[in-house]
Amino acid sequence: MIGDKLAYHSGFKQTNNKIIDTLRSQLLSGQRICIAIGGESGSGKTSLAYALLLDIENSLGLKGYLFHGDDYFFLPPKDNHNQRLKDIANVGSSEVDLKLLDKHLSSFLSNKGHINKPLVHYENNSIGCETIDSSRFDFCIVEGTYTMLLKNTTYKVFIENSFIDTKSNRVKRARDIMNDFNEKVLEIEHNIINEQSKYANMLVKNEVFK
Repeated sequence: MIGDKLAYHSGFKQTNNKIIDTLRSQLLSGQRICIAIGGESGSGKTSLAYALLLDIENSLGLKGYLFHGDDYFFLPPKDNHNQRLKDIANVGSSEVDLKLLDKHLSSFLSNKGHINKPLVHYENNSIGCETIDSSRFDFCIVEGTYTMLLKNTTYKVFIENSFIDTKSNRVKRARDIMNDFNEKVLEIEHNIINEQSKYANMLVKNEVFK
């Protein structure tokens, strides 16, 4: 995912310690695991996932890879937005190639070597490709709006903050246009995504951006 700036937020440390304590034995046993981070737009999925990856690496001496759900949209960002403008009913998990993402997670967990995955470039409104070598990593984290629906994950963490809670963070992020249409999209996503929290192993509240 080109165009998203990642920064470590120490405010996730307490949450990350709980996750690490829960999964420590699996991580240190040599078993390859995949942790899913899900939630609504602006809830801090990417920030939590990145902080968790670094905390696991630093505390356990392992190497992790971060999958971004946004890379698996069928259409690049602007084209996907235009499809929503044509028909807002297009909003939902069908916009994302979850089958391909699950396939790549399965390959990663099975350590099948090279994985050719999509890579979104926001500014260019394009979807390219990158190759990763799964043998270079010990675990992976996948973050995205619909990751609770994935089958090939070991542990699922859901951020409970709603699109109303995250409004100030979305304004600061300035990645999406703030207008009535996009707020309606977020409301639709909320009704879909909120139901997915039942698949999570852990529910958390993001206090970092308050």
